[in-house]
Amino acid sequence: MTNQWVLFGLDLTRLVDRLNLGLAQLLWSEEVGLRRWFYPAARLLNADTADLDAYPRLISRNDQAEQDLPNAVLFPPDLTLSKMVELPLDAEIDLPTAMKFEVLSNSPFTEEDTAFGWRTVSREAGSLRVALVIASRTQIISLLEEHTGFDPEALLHCEVWVQTHDLMVQFAGFGGAARRALYFRRLANWGGKVTAMALALFLLLAIPAAMLSVRSSQIAQLLVATELEAESAAAARNTLVTIEDNVLVAREFFAGRVSYDRWLDVIADLTPDSVYLTRMGLEEDRLTISGMAENAAEYQTTLAASGLTSELSAPSAFTRDARTGLERFTLTMQLGAQE
Repeated sequence: MTNQWVLFGLDLTRLVDRLNLGLAQLLWSEEVGLRRWFYPAARLLNADTADLDAYPRLISRNDQAEQDLPNAVLFPPDLTLSKMVELPLDAEIDLPTAMKFEVLSNSPFTEEDTAFGWRTVSREAGSLRVALVIASRTQIISLLEEHTGFDPEALLHCEVWVQTHDLMVQFAGFGGAARRALYFRRLANWGGKVTAMALALFLLLAIPAAMLSVRSSQIAQLLVATELEAESAAAARNTLVTIEDNVLVAREFFAGRVSYDRWLDVIADLTPDSVYLTRMGLEEDRLTISGMAENAAEYQTTLAASGLTSELSAPSAFTRDARTGLERFTLTMQLGAQE
């Protein structure tokens, strides 16, 4: 083996051979269908195509349906040796080598004068059946010269087929390159069309997805902005709630407290200039005042008559101060509702 494929010390030759075999079956096998759909026809120069196998895709030289097709000739079957070879299915990977051994073992011609071809007939029950034909290269060239003239270009590109076992088999080394090139161009053309259609379909499917993605991105950005605004609104609301709670606490705190300044104004309005207050104590809604007056009893009557106090009483008797001549007094009272 002089052309081994080696990767990290592993021989990949058999793997490469299997890949090549799979590619060959994809392109040339009758079961797959690519050859049946895309392989171009060739024009047969020396026979009618009515009774021929459809595999080689040969048309009559008088058929004007297609022009500029490759040429082919039909070799007489009685000038060939044919054999149906049965091999294990696993041997297909080495089929070219096996066929060369068969040809060398069965050809009555010299190696230089031997022309051969084969065609896979079936793959059943683990067995591979191959139709093999052998002929004289000299006789094939004579047939080509008869139908194509002595033009080297025509001899090079004209295919040679033979009918054996009700099958058409092509001789190797005679033509075929033109049809293979046209076959590959058709595959490439259809492959390009399929690729373009797949790309167009992908774009048709991708555009709505892209639009949805853009819309989703916009919605996500709007959601982020809304969340930020909501956070600010929530913070402001929380601040307002805190302030409201503080106001409620303050209201509750001051609800039971007396408005001292307003009661001071009221007492001041009710107190005449002849009364001097020396002390005033206010505990919740109970007021205690002390002072001196020309007539403490009269002052007490004035407070009682105002209607703003209740339970007005003197905890101690009025006494007259010897130095000032005024009566000392102490009065306690319950403050009432103030308009």
